[in-house]
Amino acid sequence: MNNNQQIPDKGDPSDILQLFPKYNLQLLCCRYWWLKKWEFQELAFPYWRIYYNAREGAYVESEGITHHLKPEKIYLIAPNTSYSTHLFDNALPKKGYALEGGRISTPTNYDRSDQKTIEHLFIHFNIGIPYDNVSPGIFSFELTEHLKDKINIIINHLSMDSTQFSFYSFLAIQSLISDLLSDIDENCWELLAKDYRILNTLSHIENNSDKDLSNEALANICKLATNAFTRLFKNEVGISPQRFVKRKRINSACVMLHHTDYSIDKIASKTGFVNRYHFTRIFTQITGLSPAKYRKEFRIR
Repeated sequence: MNNNQQIPDKGDPSDILQLFPKYNLQLLCCRYWWLKKWEFQELAFPYWRIYYNAREGAYVESEGITHHLKPEKIYLIAPNTSYSTHLFDNALPKKGYALEGGRISTPTNYDRSDQKTIEHLFIHFNIGIPYDNVSPGIFSFELTEHLKDKINIIINHLSMDSTQFSFYSFLAIQSLISDLLSDIDENCWELLAKDYRILNTLSHIENNSDKDLSNEALANICKLATNAFTRLFKNEVGISPQRFVKRKRINSACVMLHHTDYSIDKIASKTGFVNRYHFTRIFTQITGLSPAKYRKEFRIR
């Protein structure tokens, strides 16, 4: 099961075993930018995003609802949420996107008097299966003094150094993420599966995308006959094991294309594809873009 089982030590007056949920926080990027253009027709990525803007003027639209990103609020966007963005009254481009901005440093490296420029903190992260599979959505939270203190620590650090984080600033990022996740309504945390055998399988897929993930191999993990396993998996998850594996491999590839310098060949290998050509064909089939075009369009620099 996706839990840690804790055996009481001799100093514990209780002999009851305890089960604690286990998740794996993977911080992908944390940046503080000035933005003059931020017009995207659609953004939908397999990781969480935190947005905080120190100035008004940015808008996020999803499911017909427009969110005005205000300084007194902080926003959390769940994985695979589809949304568009724009600044002020800027029109969305008919093709592609419009992005103009860069890192904010100390001393200030842009014209802060320009009222058509915003200051934008963004953090990307994953917490692993099954907790990355919550329902898509955009959550907004009031910026309490406690959250503001965390944000100020992060922004102050990023203004001085955007590449190497101190332990103190890293703890502030982790604390901010935990605070926001814990404020999501409990009903939103609908897990992909409840059967512990399938939860173990999902965890194995998450951590071994470059290994043999055939139905036979996955059935062995569950100690089930292959046919029984595939039926159980589809009943729990809603799709076949191989369709899930393919989607997970492509999601992992998207994260690497966004946040690493790995070559296309290396990404193909790390996500379990036979070669670059097979990877490119499947990736293009699912995302509508080749890996190279996807990286060019969406990579975080």
